[in-house]
Amino acid sequence: PASPGQVPPATLSPNLTIGVDDGDEKLMFGMIVRVDVDGRGDIYILDYKFSRVGVFDSKGHFLRQIAVPEGQGPQETTGMPGIAVTPNGTLFINDTRKVIVYDPDGRYVRTFPAGFTIISTGCPGTEELVVLGPHEGKILHVFDARGEWDASFGDMFVPPKKFEPMKEAPIIGAPLRFSCAKDGRVFVLNPHRYEVSVFKDRKLEGVIEGQSDAFAPVRKTSFGFASPVAAVFSIHDLVFIALLTMDPKARKTADVFQAGRQIGTIDLPGEPMAADRHGMIYVAEQEEGPFGRQLAEGSFPKVVRYAVIKN
Repeated sequence: PASPGQVPPATLSPNLTIGVDDGDEKLMFGMIVRVDVDGRGDIYILDYKFSRVGVFDSKGHFLRQIAVPEGQGPQETTGMPGIAVTPNGTLFINDTRKVIVYDPDGRYVRTFPAGFTIISTGCPGTEELVVLGPHEGKILHVFDARGEWDASFGDMFVPPKKFEPMKEAPIIGAPLRFSCAKDGRVFVLNPHRYEVSVFKDRKLEGVIEGQSDAFAPVRKTSFGFASPVAAVFSIHDLVFIALLTMDPKARKTADVFQAGRQIGTIDLPGEPMAADRHGMIYVAEQEEGPFGRQLAEGSFPKVVRYAVIKN
């Protein structure tokens, strides 16, 4: 963290809030779990509690909503779903083993099986979907909008000796989330040490190594295993790594890296969910989930867009 008097590497300046506390129900959120942005700047917000994706234009005006009902049908999900959006506005909604595809106008197109357990999804500024999930020795898999598999890349992470007998288990070989930048880069946290692998064009471009007391590697707990989760976003020539915590009292921060070197820390007002091509990040400000914080009585979750200004 920055010492008293030290200028942080960047400042966040809010320029849009989506969400209200009363009035139009389409503008109210229950629990925001994912946010993504298309090439036009339209904002897609997945609400787990209200089982829907709300789509808003770049000025925050409501465009449409897409239901994500619970169930086994082709347009239904059974677990905690995720979303990813291409620059042209193709929307992918993933369940644990399948992906539901909607066109840029919100019309249902198809559902396709992944063939393995999906942990997380993202679109790195292309019309393809990248899926995180250990399968046949790789952790990242590329599908086109038709559901055709195109490529797999990224080796499973090597665990410390104590977990070696379990190295094929998904939680040992891969993290619980990854991040896609809109410039084609893909960021994957090593669950065993504070290192982020950076992929570009399906090849390992480099590794960012950090230091933080907030990083806790995969560990055995009374209920199974706990794994670290990071939100990584790239703005200008800076990379921000926010280690997510379920501790409501913990300070919410992101470590800042430039040319692979850790140069400081910034405070965060909530959980960073997405970044666009224009130097903006999209933050969920709510009580539930990682980075949850106490809201005023009667307040509902919001998505706030911030411009990131280099200091």
